[in-house]
Amino acid sequence: MAEQILLGPQSPAPNLRQAVDSISPEGPVVVITAGWRDSEGEIGELRETIGRPVEDLSLYQRAEKVFSSEPALGELQRERQYRLRELQRLYRIRLSPMLAAASRLMRENADPGLLLLEQRAAIAQLRTLDRHHLGRIRAIHRDFDKRRSVLDIPLATAQREEVHQLVQAAGLVLIAGGHVAVLLNRIRLFRLGDLLAHKPLIAWSAGAMALSERIVLFHQKAPQGRTDAEVLDAGLGIIRNRVLLPHAKTRLDWRNKTRLALFSRRFAPATCCTLDNGSMISLADGQVAQTNRSSVLMRTGEKKALKIQ
Repeated sequence: MAEQILLGPQSPAPNLRQAVDSISPEGPVVVITAGWRDSEGEIGELRETIGRPVEDLSLYQRAEKVFSSEPALGELQRERQYRLRELQRLYRIRLSPMLAAASRLMRENADPGLLLLEQRAAIAQLRTLDRHHLGRIRAIHRDFDKRRSVLDIPLATAQREEVHQLVQAAGLVLIAGGHVAVLLNRIRLFRLGDLLAHKPLIAWSAGAMALSERIVLFHQKAPQGRTDAEVLDAGLGIIRNRVLLPHAKTRLDWRNKTRLALFSRRFAPATCCTLDNGSMISLADGQVAQTNRSSVLMRTGEKKALKIQ
Protein backbone atom coordinates (compact mmCIF):
# COMPACT_ATOMS: atom_id res chain seq x y z
CA MET A 1 0.00 0.00 0.00
CA ALA A 2 1.27 3.46 -0.89
CA GLU A 3 2.08 6.06 1.76
CA GLN A 4 -0.65 8.40 2.99
CA ILE A 5 -0.04 11.63 4.88
CA LEU A 6 -2.91 13.29 6.71
CA LEU A 7 -2.72 16.97 7.61
CA GLY A 8 -4.89 19.43 9.47
CA PRO A 9 -6.17 22.77 8.12
CA GLN A 10 -3.47 24.68 6.25
CA SER A 11 -4.17 28.06 7.83
CA PRO A 12 -2.53 30.01 9.33
CA ALA A 13 0.72 27.98 9.11
CA PRO A 14 0.82 25.44 6.24
CA ASN A 15 2.87 22.25 6.57
CA LEU A 16 2.01 20.88 3.14
CA ARG A 17 5.47 21.67 1.73
CA GLN A 18 7.20 19.51 4.35
CA ALA A 19 4.81 16.64 3.63
CA VAL A 20 5.40 16.82 -0.13
CA ASP A 21 9.17 16.99 0.34
CA SER A 22 9.08 13.94 2.60
CA ILE A 23 7.52 11.85 -0.17
CA SER A 24 9.76 13.24 -2.96
CA PRO A 25 7.29 12.23 -5.68
CA GLU A 26 8.58 10.67 -8.87
CA GLY A 27 6.18 11.97 -11.46
CA PRO A 28 3.61 14.75 -11.81
CA VAL A 29 1.66 16.10 -8.84
CA VAL A 30 -2.11 16.37 -9.24
CA VAL A 31 -4.66 17.83 -6.84
CA ILE A 32 -8.36 17.38 -6.15
CA THR A 33 -10.00 20.64 -5.03
CA ALA A 34 -13.62 19.68 -5.75
CA GLY A 35 -14.51 20.43 -2.13
CA TRP A 36 -13.88 24.11 -2.91
CA ARG A 37 -16.77 23.97 -5.40
CA ASP A 38 -16.87 27.24 -7.39
CA SER A 39 -13.33 28.07 -6.23
CA GLU A 40 -11.99 24.82 -7.64
CA GLY A 41 -8.78 25.27 -9.59
CA GLU A 42 -7.62 28.42 -7.80
CA ILE A 43 -4.33 26.76 -6.90
CA GLY A 44 -1.78 29.50 -7.47
CA GLU A 45 -1.08 29.79 -3.75
CA LEU A 46 -0.87 26.01 -3.44
CA ARG A 47 1.76 25.86 -6.20
CA GLU A 48 3.79 28.53 -4.45
CA THR A 49 3.49 26.69 -1.14
CA ILE A 50 4.87 23.37 -2.39
CA GLY A 51 7.26 24.85 -4.95
CA ARG A 52 6.27 22.41 -7.69
CA PRO A 53 4.00 22.30 -10.75
CA VAL A 54 0.54 20.97 -9.87
CA GLU A 55 -2.37 20.06 -12.14
CA ASP A 56 -5.92 20.30 -10.82
CA LEU A 57 -8.11 17.36 -11.86
CA SER A 58 -11.14 19.73 -12.05
CA LEU A 59 -13.60 17.10 -10.85
CA TYR A 60 -16.24 19.63 -9.85
CA GLN A 61 -16.20 21.44 -13.19
CA ARG A 62 -16.05 18.19 -15.16
CA ALA A 63 -19.08 16.92 -13.27
CA GLU A 64 -21.07 20.09 -13.99
CA LYS A 65 -20.37 19.68 -17.72
CA VAL A 66 -21.39 16.03 -17.59
CA PHE A 67 -24.65 16.76 -15.76
CA SER A 68 -25.46 19.51 -18.27
CA SER A 69 -24.78 17.31 -21.30
CA GLU A 70 -26.18 14.04 -19.96
CA PRO A 71 -29.33 14.93 -18.03
CA ALA A 72 -30.23 11.33 -17.19
CA LEU A 73 -27.10 11.07 -15.05
CA GLY A 74 -27.79 14.47 -13.52
CA GLU A 75 -31.31 13.40 -12.58
CA LEU A 76 -30.02 10.17 -11.07
CA GLN A 77 -27.49 12.19 -9.08
CA ARG A 78 -30.17 14.56 -7.78
CA GLU A 79 -32.31 11.61 -6.74
CA ARG A 80 -29.42 10.09 -4.82
CA GLN A 81 -28.73 13.36 -3.01
CA TYR A 82 -32.41 13.72 -2.10
CA ARG A 83 -32.51 10.19 -0.67
CA LEU A 84 -29.32 10.81 1.32
CA ARG A 85 -30.66 14.08 2.76
CA GLU A 86 -33.97 12.49 3.70
CA LEU A 87 -32.24 9.49 5.26
CA GLN A 88 -30.06 11.86 7.29
CA ARG A 89 -33.16 13.63 8.58
CA LEU A 90 -34.72 10.37 9.70
CA TYR A 91 -31.46 9.25 11.32
CA ARG A 92 -31.32 12.46 13.35
CA ILE A 93 -34.83 11.82 14.69
CA ARG A 94 -33.61 8.54 16.16
CA LEU A 95 -30.17 9.81 17.13
CA SER A 96 -31.16 12.81 19.24
CA PRO A 97 -33.05 11.03 22.04
CA MET A 98 -30.62 8.12 22.11
CA LEU A 99 -27.67 10.46 22.44
CA ALA A 100 -29.45 12.50 25.12
CA ALA A 101 -30.11 9.34 27.13
CA ALA A 102 -26.52 8.14 26.81
CA SER A 103 -25.21 11.57 27.81
CA ARG A 104 -27.43 11.64 30.88
CA LEU A 105 -26.30 8.17 31.92
CA MET A 106 -22.66 9.23 31.53
CA ARG A 107 -23.33 12.06 34.02
CA GLU A 108 -25.45 10.01 36.40
CA ASN A 109 -24.33 9.33 39.96
CA ALA A 110 -25.68 5.88 40.87
CA ASP A 111 -24.69 2.45 42.11
CA PRO A 112 -21.73 1.51 39.85
CA GLY A 113 -22.88 -2.09 39.76
CA LEU A 114 -26.12 -0.96 38.13
CA LEU A 115 -24.95 2.10 36.21
CA LEU A 116 -22.03 0.61 34.28
CA LEU A 117 -24.14 -1.90 32.35
CA GLU A 118 -26.73 0.77 31.50
CA GLN A 119 -24.02 3.07 30.16
CA ARG A 120 -22.61 0.26 28.04
CA ALA A 121 -26.06 -0.62 26.73
CA ALA A 122 -26.77 2.99 25.77
CA ILE A 123 -23.46 3.28 23.91
CA ALA A 124 -24.12 -0.06 22.19
CA GLN A 125 -27.45 1.30 20.96
CA LEU A 126 -25.70 4.33 19.47
CA ARG A 127 -23.19 2.10 17.71
CA THR A 128 -26.00 -0.07 16.33
CA LEU A 129 -27.83 2.99 15.00
CA ASP A 130 -24.66 4.36 13.39
CA ARG A 131 -23.94 0.99 11.73
CA HIS A 132 -27.51 0.75 10.48
CA HIS A 133 -27.37 4.27 9.08
CA LEU A 134 -24.05 3.63 7.37
CA GLY A 135 -25.46 0.46 5.83
CA ARG A 136 -28.44 2.37 4.44
CA ILE A 137 -26.11 5.01 2.97
CA ARG A 138 -23.98 2.36 1.28
CA ALA A 139 -27.13 0.73 -0.15
CA ILE A 140 -28.11 4.06 -1.75
CA HIS A 141 -24.66 4.36 -3.32
CA ARG A 142 -24.85 0.77 -4.64
CA ASP A 143 -28.28 1.45 -6.15
CA PHE A 144 -26.90 4.57 -7.86
CA ASP A 145 -24.00 2.60 -9.34
CA LYS A 146 -26.32 -0.16 -10.57
CA ARG A 147 -28.71 2.25 -12.28
CA ARG A 148 -25.86 4.32 -13.68
CA SER A 149 -24.34 1.23 -15.33
CA VAL A 150 -27.23 0.97 -17.83
CA LEU A 151 -27.16 4.64 -18.87
CA ASP A 152 -25.70 5.78 -22.19
CA ILE A 153 -23.29 8.45 -20.89
CA PRO A 154 -20.35 8.74 -23.31
CA LEU A 155 -19.15 12.11 -22.01
CA ALA A 156 -19.06 10.87 -18.40
CA THR A 157 -17.13 7.80 -19.55
CA ALA A 158 -14.64 9.88 -21.54
CA GLN A 159 -14.12 12.30 -18.64
CA ARG A 160 -13.61 9.41 -16.22
CA GLU A 161 -11.02 7.80 -18.48
CA GLU A 162 -9.18 11.10 -18.85
CA VAL A 163 -9.08 11.64 -15.09
CA HIS A 164 -7.93 8.05 -14.52
CA GLN A 165 -5.05 8.53 -16.93
CA LEU A 166 -3.92 11.64 -15.09
CA VAL A 167 -4.06 9.88 -11.72
CA GLN A 168 -2.29 6.78 -12.99
CA ALA A 169 0.57 8.90 -14.35
CA ALA A 170 0.87 10.96 -11.15
CA GLY A 171 3.64 10.49 -8.62
CA LEU A 172 1.53 12.12 -5.91
CA VAL A 173 -2.14 13.00 -5.42
CA LEU A 174 -3.11 15.90 -3.15
CA ILE A 175 -6.66 16.12 -1.77
CA ALA A 176 -7.72 19.50 -0.43
CA GLY A 177 -10.46 20.13 2.10
CA GLY A 178 -13.64 22.16 1.77
CA HIS A 179 -17.13 20.66 1.59
CA VAL A 180 -16.61 16.99 2.43
CA ALA A 181 -19.90 15.76 0.95
CA VAL A 182 -19.27 17.49 -2.39
CA LEU A 183 -15.68 16.23 -2.43
CA LEU A 184 -16.74 12.62 -1.86
CA ASN A 185 -19.53 12.94 -4.37
CA ARG A 186 -17.18 13.99 -7.17
CA ILE A 187 -14.56 11.37 -6.31
CA ARG A 188 -17.27 8.70 -6.44
CA LEU A 189 -18.72 10.06 -9.67
CA PHE A 190 -15.40 9.50 -11.44
CA ARG A 191 -14.82 6.18 -9.63
CA LEU A 192 -11.45 7.15 -8.23
CA GLY A 193 -11.59 5.28 -4.92
CA ASP A 194 -9.75 2.11 -5.91
CA LEU A 195 -7.20 4.05 -7.95
CA LEU A 196 -6.41 6.47 -5.11
CA ALA A 197 -5.87 3.58 -2.70
CA HIS A 198 -2.70 2.65 -4.60
CA LYS A 199 -1.21 6.13 -5.00
CA PRO A 200 0.89 8.23 -2.61
CA LEU A 201 -1.59 10.63 -1.04
CA ILE A 202 -1.47 13.82 0.98
CA ALA A 203 -4.87 14.97 2.19
CA TRP A 204 -5.80 17.74 4.57
CA SER A 205 -8.83 18.67 6.64
CA ALA A 206 -12.01 17.44 4.89
CA GLY A 207 -9.80 15.77 2.30
CA ALA A 208 -8.35 13.57 5.06
CA MET A 209 -11.85 12.79 6.36
CA ALA A 210 -12.87 11.59 2.89
CA LEU A 211 -10.21 8.86 3.00
CA SER A 212 -11.63 7.27 6.15
CA GLU A 213 -14.33 4.60 6.44
CA ARG A 214 -17.04 6.94 7.74
CA ILE A 215 -17.50 10.68 7.83
CA VAL A 216 -18.35 11.92 11.32
CA LEU A 217 -19.53 15.52 11.62
CA PHE A 218 -19.01 17.15 14.99
CA HIS A 219 -19.12 20.62 16.49
CA GLN A 220 -19.56 20.93 20.24
CA LYS A 221 -18.91 24.69 20.17
CA ALA A 222 -20.97 25.86 17.19
CA PRO A 223 -22.13 29.52 17.24
CA GLN A 224 -25.77 28.38 17.19
CA GLY A 225 -25.14 25.96 20.06
CA ARG A 226 -23.68 22.48 20.28
CA THR A 227 -24.69 19.99 17.62
CA ASP A 228 -24.83 16.22 17.95
CA ALA A 229 -22.00 14.25 16.38
CA GLU A 230 -23.43 12.33 13.45
CA VAL A 231 -22.37 9.89 10.75
CA LEU A 232 -22.82 11.77 7.46
CA ASP A 233 -21.60 9.33 4.83
CA ALA A 234 -19.39 6.40 4.05
CA GLY A 235 -15.84 7.44 3.21
CA LEU A 236 -13.49 5.89 0.68
CA GLY A 237 -12.16 3.39 3.24
CA ILE A 238 -8.51 3.97 2.35
CA ILE A 239 -7.74 4.94 5.96
CA ARG A 240 -9.15 2.30 8.30
CA ASN A 241 -9.98 2.18 11.99
CA ARG A 242 -9.66 5.93 12.49
CA VAL A 243 -12.14 8.75 12.95
CA LEU A 244 -10.42 11.93 11.77
CA LEU A 245 -11.26 15.19 13.53
CA PRO A 246 -10.14 18.38 11.71
CA HIS A 247 -10.37 21.62 13.68
CA ALA A 248 -10.64 19.57 16.89
CA LYS A 249 -9.07 22.34 18.96
CA THR A 250 -11.94 24.72 18.26
CA ARG A 251 -14.82 22.29 17.59
CA LEU A 252 -14.52 19.95 20.57
CA ASP A 253 -15.36 21.13 24.07
CA TRP A 254 -12.21 19.98 25.85
CA ARG A 255 -13.59 21.08 29.22
CA ASN A 256 -16.44 18.55 29.03
CA LYS A 257 -14.70 15.23 29.64
CA THR A 258 -18.00 13.37 29.92
CA ARG A 259 -19.08 14.31 26.39
CA LEU A 260 -15.63 13.54 25.03
CA ALA A 261 -15.62 10.16 26.74
CA LEU A 262 -18.98 9.32 25.17
CA PHE A 263 -17.71 10.43 21.76
CA SER A 264 -14.63 8.21 22.04
CA ARG A 265 -16.54 5.16 23.26
CA ARG A 266 -19.29 5.55 20.69
CA PHE A 267 -16.88 5.29 17.77
CA ALA A 268 -14.59 2.66 19.32
CA PRO A 269 -12.77 0.51 18.39
CA ALA A 270 -11.77 3.15 15.84
CA THR A 271 -9.19 5.64 17.12
CA CYS A 272 -10.33 9.27 17.18
CA CYS A 273 -7.40 11.40 15.93
CA THR A 274 -7.25 15.19 16.00
CA LEU A 275 -6.06 17.14 12.96
CA ASP A 276 -5.40 20.79 13.77
CA ASN A 277 -3.20 23.34 12.05
CA GLY A 278 0.31 21.86 12.10
CA SER A 279 -0.87 18.27 12.63
CA MET A 280 0.62 15.47 10.55
CA ILE A 281 0.01 11.70 10.51
CA SER A 282 2.07 9.60 8.10
CA LEU A 283 0.76 6.08 7.49
CA ALA A 284 2.56 3.15 5.90
CA ASP A 285 0.65 -0.12 5.49
CA GLY A 286 -2.01 1.32 7.75
CA GLN A 287 0.39 1.93 10.64
CA VAL A 288 1.55 5.27 12.01
CA ALA A 289 5.09 5.78 10.70
CA GLN A 290 5.47 9.42 11.73
CA THR A 291 3.32 11.92 13.59
CA ASN A 292 3.38 15.49 14.81
CA ARG A 293 0.89 17.51 16.87
CA SER A 294 -1.93 14.98 16.61
CA SER A 295 -3.72 13.61 19.65
CA VAL A 296 -5.86 10.56 20.37
CA LEU A 297 -9.16 10.99 22.20
CA MET A 298 -9.26 8.47 25.05
CA ARG A 299 -12.27 6.64 26.49
CA THR A 300 -11.84 8.74 29.65
CA GLY A 301 -12.36 11.99 27.73
CA GLU A 302 -8.70 12.88 28.05
CA LYS A 303 -6.32 13.16 25.13
CA LYS A 304 -2.81 11.89 24.60
CA ALA A 305 -0.26 12.35 21.85
CA LEU A 306 -0.56 9.96 18.92
CA LYS A 307 2.42 7.58 18.95
CA ILE A 308 4.34 5.82 16.20
CA GLN A 309 3.27 2.17 15.92
